[in-house]
Amino acid sequence: MRSTLIYVRVAVTEIGWDGRISRRALDTWQLQDSDRWETLIQQILASPPPYQAVLGRSIYVIHSGDRAVLVGEPDPLEALVRMILADGDPA
Repeated sequence: MRSTLIYVRVAVTEIGWDGRISRRALDTWQLQDSDRWETLIQQILASPPPYQAVLGRSIYVIHSGDRAVLVGEPDPLEALVRMILADGDPA
């Protein structure tokens, strides 16, 4: 079943503990399992996980459309964040 989202561009900004900033973006239509990722993105934006920064670790801003959420080290979101940072285009 196709999600209600037709096309999603999602970006992740990683802000390293040392001040380093990296930003990558990905269009979900490029993904083999796009329904799964679109559902996860929709859930994150609708109900962001509690933000809890950890000293010496990166924080992440996940952007899609006009929404953005701030997350600490992305435990349940790690696969999404890593995939975007690894395979996304420079934003």
